Amino acid sequence: MSRPSLSLDRRLFLATAGSGAALAAASVVAAPPSESAHADTPTGPVDVITVEGAIPGIRYRTRTAILDVAEYSRRAQVNSDAFTNAWKRALQRLAEVPAPVDSPASGNSVNWRPNSGVVLRVPPGFYAIDQWSMATRPADLGLPGSEPDGQQYGEWSVRITVEADGVVLVAKDHPGSVAGSPVVYLGNPDSPGGSKDLLKRVVIRGLTVQSDGHSLQADYVADRVGILVHQSQEVRLERVSVFGLAREGIRFEGVMDSTIDAAVIGWCGRPSRLPSPPDPLPYGLSIVSTRNAGGEIIENSNALRVVDTHVEFCEQELFLDRGTRHVDFLGCKFEHGWGTTSEHSPVSIGFPPNPSSTLDRVLEIGFTSCMFVQNTYAHAGSHPSHIVVGEVSYVGGRASAAKTAVSFLGCHFSVPDGIGERWFTGGDTTFVGCDFGGCGNADGEPACFDLGNDVTLDDCRFSAVAELHDGVTGSLQHGNAGTAVPGSRADLFRFRGGASRVLNPVIYFPPPVEGVHTSPGSVATLARDVGDANRLAGWHPAWYGLPSDGSGRPGPIAAVRYEDPDRTQLGTSLTWQALTGTSTPILEPDDDGRVSVCGREQVRLQGGRTYTGFTDAHAGQVIRVIADGEPITFAGGLLVLKGTQTLRAGTADMTSFVFYTFGSGSAWFQI
Repeated sequence: MSRPSLSLDRRLFLATAGSGAALAAASVVAAPPSESAHADTPTGPVDVITVEGAIPGIRYRTRTAILDVAEYSRRAQVNSDAFTNAWKRALQRLAEVPAPVDSPASGNSVNWRPNSGVVLRVPPGFYAIDQWSMATRPADLGLPGSEPDGQQYGEWSVRITVEADGVVLVAKDHPGSVAGSPVVYLGNPDSPGGSKDLLKRVVIRGLTVQSDGHSLQADYVADRVGILVHQSQEVRLERVSVFGLAREGIRFEGVMDSTIDAAVIGWCGRPSRLPSPPDPLPYGLSIVSTRNAGGEIIENSNALRVVDTHVEFCEQELFLDRGTRHVDFLGCKFEHGWGTTSEHSPVSIGFPPNPSSTLDRVLEIGFTSCMFVQNTYAHAGSHPSHIVVGEVSYVGGRASAAKTAVSFLGCHFSVPDGIGERWFTGGDTTFVGCDFGGCGNADGEPACFDLGNDVTLDDCRFSAVAELHDGVTGSLQHGNAGTAVPGSRADLFRFRGGASRVLNPVIYFPPPVEGVHTSPGSVATLARDVGDANRLAGWHPAWYGLPSDGSGRPGPIAAVRYEDPDRTQLGTSLTWQALTGTSTPILEPDDDGRVSVCGREQVRLQGGRTYTGFTDAHAGQVIRVIADGEPITFAGGLLVLKGTQTLRAGTADMTSFVFYTFGSGSAWFQI
């Protein structure tokens, strides 16, 4: 059944913030329809509870945009009591439902009546509030204490739907409020964990929670959490909005089988607005485990879906702790807005490690058709990657010691105005069919993709920036991204672990244009302590490859870069499978008589020269060599020639070599 829109124009509210603006906005909102919120169970009885005694409207001092703190505090206390009492009345209505004659022998009668439930309805308007407590304990439902071991109370499924379209709860710090506390709390604060005493089957629709700030981007934000869902199961947050809180916008702790649908979280997760950044950091959206004093998991968050949700202008956007399992993000957007900077990665998955438990790790985390946007490049020289995934060692045996598993499928990574971004640091992650814009980094920073163990990038596209820009100092109205970042580079993949793969990449490097600077960079960087069995395969440089300076020679982008200055070969660390192109290049030796054969199967060497070896080869690589124009000479040493120290090859001769590695040594053997 269709119903009229009940959402308030919050932009109008934020822009005006004048006396009576909230009440005026609320007065134009249509009253909620009378039909049941449980349209899927129309045959069951549904009771309606309405919040009573609350005071709508936000009082401001005359001709200012400053809240009247004393009046706010009075109204916040009245409203906190009114909202909390409405929840208690809803629980009491369920606790009074008698057990029918055919109920189970357990004796638990809460909400046993088939398809029964309660709708808790809030009149539209703006409400000053300190906390709406939806805390639920066994006694509130007539249950005989905590669930016994091995038994769960199915009747914890309270089936309460909070209808709050057009309702805005406004939070402000004042002497009577508790710093860091949630504005909305839902769950059982006394749950012992282990999936016991979990509050179940609650829906919250249409609710907005925000600070009282006039400009949420620049001015005051409250030191509060927007919505905390704790020790609960089968919870749905639909069309909720949270704005302008220094702590988390939405925080799930020990929550299972639940959904966030079409939520908006803005200007939250802002540790820079707190007197001292807390540990752990607050994020716009946090999904974490409840833990005991020793750091061990009491209840992890698992089997969650986040759908069509938008997180923007949060310094820290998304956090999944190392106990989180099976969370799917579908069609979501994470926008690190213009001017928003972070000291740490905005999206943190299973990082940092938990020193209390080496077995903790995220598992089964998936992002499908999601978008990640970066508008500001800050802290040049120490700019964090946009996404970090914690790295763990696989110890085998126990299921709890399984490897981290994170996947990104068909996601887009965007940099409006071409500022550039470092996109990823971590391990045990798979990217399939993703598109990465603005790949870049500054001198002294790891590459755009800093790959630990077991990372796969398959069938992805990469667009490198010609130069990084800060995204802050320029005029976006005139298309100017900002000041160039010193030491701009376009390094793509840094291999520092083992068994990571870049398969069938399409790479767009900006070609040098007369009068336009192009930053240096590399396709692949090998770290000093890089592992083995990494692979780069299927790259076609003919159309999207290394830029040229116009003379046919490569431009500033190199194929390989070594952090160890003494290293000249890929060896067993990286297998770079054959480059495909429209022609075989004519290569000339460097001052030491060497030629780079990275990814080559056949090469033409400039005639009339002497060649002493080949660089940038992987273990087992075979190359076939012919001279161009004039005969060439091969000198022994790194080249192991058949029965001779020098070999002269004419233009009609093809000479083949294989690169053989043994321990710390290596050599080219003539085949």
